[in-house]
Amino acid sequence: MYKLYIGNETHISFNHAKAQVKQLLIESDISYISLDAEKKDSGEIIEILSSNSLFSDRRVLFLKRFYRNKDRDKLIPFLLEYLEKNDRDELVIWEDQKVSSATKYVKYFKAKNLLEEHNTLNKIGFKKYVKDKCIENNISLDSNLIEILSQYSNYDTQRAENNIKKLRLLEKEQIRKEDILNIVENTIENDIWKLLDEMNNRDGKALDTLENLFKQKIDPLYIIPMVARNLRLITLTKHLLSNNASYSDIASAAKIPPFTVKPLIDTAQRYEWEKIKSKYEKLSNLDYEIKVGRIEPKLGLTLFCTIM
Repeated sequence: MYKLYIGNETHISFNHAKAQVKQLLIESDISYISLDAEKKDSGEIIEILSSNSLFSDRRVLFLKRFYRNKDRDKLIPFLLEYLEKNDRDELVIWEDQKVSSATKYVKYFKAKNLLEEHNTLNKIGFKKYVKDKCIENNISLDSNLIEILSQYSNYDTQRAENNIKKLRLLEKEQIRKEDILNIVENTIENDIWKLLDEMNNRDGKALDTLENLFKQKIDPLYIIPMVARNLRLITLTKHLLSNNASYSDIASAAKIPPFTVKPLIDTAQRYEWEKIKSKYEKLSNLDYEIKVGRIEPKLGLTLFCTIM
C-alpha cells in the first residue's frame, strides 16, 4: 500500500497522513521509518528505500516533503520505479504544499486512486469542518456559535481544533457564546500580520485593520511589541532562507508550529531588507516618542500606519 497526501491545507493533510501511518502500524511485526526528505541527501534516501529491514520483512515508511528535495528530478523517477516493483513496504508520503497535477509525480498516484488532496477551505466548508470536529469531541454548538468559533479561530483549521479541545475541557453540556469569547484566542495575531502587510498600500486598509484592533479594546502599547515580534520573525526567516534552511529548521529557530512556517516564508519573501530596516527604525522612533510622552500611543500608531 502507498499513498500521497498534498495540498495547501497542510494541517488536515498531515493529520490524515499520520492517521494512515498509525493504522498501518497496528501490526506488531512491521518496522517504521520516518524521514524528512527535504534536506536529506538523495543517495541516502535511495539507499533507505532500497534496503531491507534487519528485523522485519515489512516496513512502514513515512516520507515528508519529498518534493522539496533539491534532487527531486532524480528521486521521483526512482520512486515511481520503486513503487512499481515494491511488494513489501507500506509507503505514506506527505507534502506540505500543493503540487501541480501536471507532474508525473501526482499523475502516478492520481491514476491509481492513491492521491489525497486537501486545499484551503472556503468559509462554508470551514464551518462544516468545525461542526464535524465539535461532533467528534461531543460538543454541541448551534449554527450561530459555529460561526463565532470559526471567526475567532480566524478560519484556521489548526487553531480551530485547539480551540475545540479547550472547549471540551470545560465539560459543559451547553456551550455559550461567553464561553467561546472567554476561552478562545481571537484574531489579534492575524490582524497584526494584516496590519504589517497593508501598511505598504495606500488604500486605507491598514487604518481599517488598526481601527478593528482598537474596537477590540487592544491597548496600543500591546500592539507595538506584537508588530516588533512579527518583524523579528520576518527578519529571522529571511536570514534563514538566505542560508538554505529547511522548513523544520525555521520552525525550530522561530519557535513556531510547523504549519505556520509557509505563510511566514511567503511574507518574508515579499519584504526587501530595506523595507524591514525602515519599519524597524520607524517603530523604534515611535516607541521612544511614546515613552518620553511626546505623542499619545493611539495617535502614534495611526500615524505609523499612514507614513509607511
